[in-house]
Amino acid sequence: MQCSRCQGLLIAVQMKDMGQPVVAGWRCLLCGAMTDPGIEANRASHDLPIRNRARVPGSPVMRLGKGGMR
Repeated sequence: MQCSRCQGLLIAVQMKDMGQPVVAGWRCLLCGAMTDPGIEANRASHDLPIRNRARVPGSPVMRLGKGGMR
């Protein structure tokens, strides 16, 4: 399997949480991301984020005139 974050190799792991049963999951060898069937189900049930009009890094900065802020 490939990591959805960095496309790295996923290995099978056993994940434990205090007081919870052991869950089989996967861990990426490159970025360390961990996932399991519950995490994947939650991700599938949510919509993708909506792109906004935020300034893209590296784009030109808008300069204000001599009047300052408007």
